[in-house]
Amino acid sequence: MMMNLPRRSSVLWFIGLFIAGSIALGYDYLFHYTPPLRTVERFEAAMSWGDVEAVQSLIAISSTQELDDLRAPTEEEVRQLLMEPFEKGRVLDLRQRSDDKGTYHYIVVRQKDAQIYAFIVTQFAGKLRVVVSERRTAAPVRYLWEYSWSN
Repeated sequence: MMMNLPRRSSVLWFIGLFIAGSIALGYDYLFHYTPPLRTVERFEAAMSWGDVEAVQSLIAISSTQELDDLRAPTEEEVRQLLMEPFEKGRVLDLRQRSDDKGTYHYIVVRQKDAQIYAFIVTQFAGKLRVVVSERRTAAPVRYLWEYSWSN
């Protein structure tokens, strides 16, 4: 009878550790991964619907690759963005980079042409927004950024 007690307590300890780890992973997913992914999903939905107001509230414009000069878009810029071809990509990964300017979430996607690009999502004017380049880049559309796995 005494031999079963340590075995039973070690199994209970393992189950408790498993439950605590699952809760920690759920917390991490809910508060770390979900907000940037939800922002990209809303952006994709607004782009596919052609909703000018929604897109305008979900993007920030940057004129440089360093993303140090974010600004709110004009209605004309949003209309030009909506005229560009739009295709949803498949999300592959989410990476994060933090520096003294802020935290940048890279939502890595694969487009239908098998090229890898990233949405960049960052905090601007109190909420998460997708960063859109003011000028044409090497990516096929201005809301996607070139991405290498070493970023």
